[in-house]
Amino acid sequence: MANSIEQAKSEIDKSLNLCTFCMRRIGLSFASPKGAAAYLKQQVMFALSVLGICYHVFSEIVYIGLTLSNSPRVEDVVPLFHTFGYGALSIAKVFVLWYKKDIFTKLLDELAEIWPLEPLNEDDQDIKNNSLNALRIAHRWYFTVNVLGVWFYNITPIAIYFYELWKTGEATIGFVWVSWYPFDKHQPIAHVAVYIFEIFAGQTCVWIMVCTDLLFSGMASHISLLLRLLQHRLETIGAEDRPEDDHYQEIVDNIKLHQRLIKYCNDLENAFSLSNFVNVVLSSVNICCVVFVIVLLEPFISVSNKLFLGSALIQIGMLCWYADDIFYANANVALSAYKGNWYVTNPKCRRALLFLIKRAQKPIAFTAMNFTDITLVTYSSILYRSYSYFALLYTMYSEH
Repeated sequence: MANSIEQAKSEIDKSLNLCTFCMRRIGLSFASPKGAAAYLKQQVMFALSVLGICYHVFSEIVYIGLTLSNSPRVEDVVPLFHTFGYGALSIAKVFVLWYKKDIFTKLLDELAEIWPLEPLNEDDQDIKNNSLNALRIAHRWYFTVNVLGVWFYNITPIAIYFYELWKTGEATIGFVWVSWYPFDKHQPIAHVAVYIFEIFAGQTCVWIMVCTDLLFSGMASHISLLLRLLQHRLETIGAEDRPEDDHYQEIVDNIKLHQRLIKYCNDLENAFSLSNFVNVVLSSVNICCVVFVIVLLEPFISVSNKLFLGSALIQIGMLCWYADDIFYANANVALSAYKGNWYVTNPKCRRALLFLIKRAQKPIAFTAMNFTDITLVTYSSILYRSYSYFALLYTMYSEH
């Protein structure tokens, strides 16, 4: 039994390796540190990460306030909001990740107890392999887009410096972000220190965003995998000539697994509810503002904001996709139970299956603090709101 749990944990950890990598970059880990030195290193890294992004967001808030007081034009203020929104979302997510780290560790341990291990029949093995392969591809693409995006922001001032130097013979290096500092950041030493700090703050925001999103999508994908395996088992009930007691016990085992998956989903929903709420609220604003900058303000060849838009769309899209996947995977449990050979079983088995069908017809949904269910319909609503906000900003911009 212990070996099976360890093997399950190994497979789950492998599927979340990019999430673990990003968490370690900010001083967090689900594994206990090995020794006092490792613990101290973790605490220092986490403290620096939190202080860095908190000051980064604070400095952007101050700069937005100064800009509004000096030049409250749409084209001056709107370009500041999407980077502020990204930073604010990172703060919310790192708080959830830190505060509920023990809960996530417990959920991963519980997942290992019901993880499907070999030997599996051919159909179940195909379902498992396809799910893990799809998750691996999604995680790699998401990780790559986000890391490339922040590094395009990081090197843009240097690229502009060399371009202007080649074109005019005179140039100065700018900054990664538009932020306020309580000193003259244009002094040589201060300039270098600020540039390094802004690279660190931006990269930290990305580590936080990526690790929380990969953790959610990974755990949600594994729940969907287990629900699909449950569907396949229900479809094969009664297919073999076995004693009625064996059919009944198989149905009871499937009901217990389904109830455990429902409880697991509810626990995961409670853990991510605040993070999902902030995500849904800020995504419309972030997408709207960066689209406004891309369409109306920045040069066509500029890449950074376009990658930001791509990562924002993928980020909220991935959240809605995996939440929607669980929603329909649970609904299909009822359909699979009905598609099985229940009619060859006795009335006792049929009553048990009816209980499972009625429970599966009750939706399992991730929510944004219970304000709204998160599905692909939510994604389309976010895009619609973003377009509405963009149309309003465009009207205000055109009038001036």
